[in-house]
Amino acid sequence: MQYVFKSSFDRALKKLPDTDKIKVSDALDSLFDFFDRKTNLPVGLGLKPIGKNYWEIRADLRMRILFELDRNLVTFYFVGNHDQIRQFIRN
Repeated sequence: MQYVFKSSFDRALKKLPDTDKIKVSDALDSLFDFFDRKTNLPVGLGLKPIGKNYWEIRADLRMRILFELDRNLVTFYFVGNHDQIRQFIRN
C-alpha cells in the first residue's frame, strides 16, 4: 500500500497541539497496520465512508482524519473536527 499526504493535511496537522498530533499518529499507525499487515481494525477508529470517494477514521472523540482509498493508494486530505471535515468536503 502507498500513502500520500496532501499539503492540506500537513497544514491542518501543524495547527494541532502536540497531544493531538500524537493521537493522529497513533490512529494512522493503526490504519497502516490494518492495510499493510492485515491486522484487525480497532473498533475505536470508526472507519466509515463519507460521501462518494472519501473515508474517515477517528483520532479521538472530536478529531477525524479524511482520506481517499483507491486500490493500493491511500491519499490523506485533512484532519479536523466533524464540522471541519464536512466543510473541507464541500469546498
